[in-house]
Amino acid sequence: MALVAVPLVAAGCGGGGTDATQGMTAEQVLTKAAANTEALTSYRFGIDLKATAKVDGGGALGDILRNPIDISGEGAAKKPGDFTLDVTANIGPGPIQANITKVGGELYASVLGQAVKIDLPAQAVKSLDATRLAPAIADWIENPEIVGSEDIDGVPVVHIRGTADEKALAEGIGGLAGGLGADDLVQPGATGAGSDLETGVIDVWVDQEQMIIRRASADVLSEDALAAAPSVKALDLDLTASLSDFNAPVEVTAPTGARTVSLDQITGLLGG
Repeated sequence: MALVAVPLVAAGCGGGGTDATQGMTAEQVLTKAAANTEALTSYRFGIDLKATAKVDGGGALGDILRNPIDISGEGAAKKPGDFTLDVTANIGPGPIQANITKVGGELYASVLGQAVKIDLPAQAVKSLDATRLAPAIADWIENPEIVGSEDIDGVPVVHIRGTADEKALAEGIGGLAGGLGADDLVQPGATGAGSDLETGVIDVWVDQEQMIIRRASADVLSEDALAAAPSVKALDLDLTASLSDFNAPVEVTAPTGARTVSLDQITGLLGG
């Protein structure tokens, strides 16, 4: 689904107003909501990610991806891509509570009061953009349909569901992997059989009044290699992102006293 720029509608919290989605198709709602969401200057967000993958290659990132991943967290993001995220992660040998912060073009992690700056290329850090997460999930959808109206935290939303576009999904995952240095996981423009997903469901919930994405989720199971990331031989992905407090003030600051470490060192700490 191609996303085009449209003006941002009212800022602040929604609830109880006019249903701006009336008379619109599911694709029209998604197009406008994705653009409005990307136009936000800041918001709070939550993430819930469970994934297992069969991966060939990928270096340090591939080592991490070969472990089952279970991450949940809450944080805040603001333009031009800065964010702070408190997470509980089960990756490798056991649970880890940590903070991940991206600010000033640098990526930091803090665990048990110890802060590190992860040594990554500038383009890799730039690719980690929490402000793009919900619109990116929405962009994985094809054949969207409006399946009902619901309520999230007192805010009326329209619920849209569709199937996962395997090419868009694989390119999204492959692009992130390439940005983190796992170029051998990615083959831009690679082709493969479509509709190979055993499960591929995308759900998006859009604020009826403000036309902003409140929640987006992907439930994907593939037992075959992904077209644009053929080294990902199989994938079981359950990902949800939720948004709130649109355009509220957000402060993102770098931790003090951070020492610089490589992604390989991070992998070692995670048991990769």
